[in-house]
Amino acid sequence: MFVSPADVLELDAYKVIVYLTIDTGMRTGEITGLHWTNIDLDKRTVSINKQRQYVNGYGSFEKAPKTESGFRMITLSGTVTAMLKKYRNHQIEELFALGETWKADNLVFVHEDGTPIHPHRPYKWFTEFLKRHGFQKITYHQIRHTNASLLISAGVDMVTLSGRLGHGDKNVTLNTYSHIIKSKEEQAANSMDAFYSKQKPVGKHKAGL
Repeated sequence: MFVSPADVLELDAYKVIVYLTIDTGMRTGEITGLHWTNIDLDKRTVSINKQRQYVNGYGSFEKAPKTESGFRMITLSGTVTAMLKKYRNHQIEELFALGETWKADNLVFVHEDGTPIHPHRPYKWFTEFLKRHGFQKITYHQIRHTNASLLISAGVDMVTLSGRLGHGDKNVTLNTYSHIIKSKEEQAANSMDAFYSKQKPVGKHKAGL
């Protein structure tokens, strides 16, 4: 089930996280590892060069993406850029209000006191949000799939989509979303039928038959 961003009513870090996931298809660890230096609000881009991870016994820490393809730059929509600007201004107000008690180190997504959000927290928040509003349960990772589905439906090519998702090989993208691509292929055939139906009948002598 697709949850529209318009249904997310809470104006906080988690609302922005959901929008950003739908907009870019970024992984949870990539989003929770974002620093403001990774985001250019004027150019509407986000660069991904790290991710946050949690390991039992070690806690949360930042690490580089697993593969070279994980290092990438994604263009943001105007809608999400505007939301990030508003969120940034709100965060700056919180920073000045708390002063020295603010604990963040330029991280984008933090709690009200500036402490980093746990890498697993978006998933837990999203699960609680669905339950609270009576929505069908889906995993947070399915929001990433929603992004891919929307872009495929919009006609975005596989090379571009693979790059935005951080796949090292476009065949990974093709295999993961083969069912959606197949439906688009059938849609293409139906489009040809629609084209033929609009053509005027041509006599055999005119058609050269």
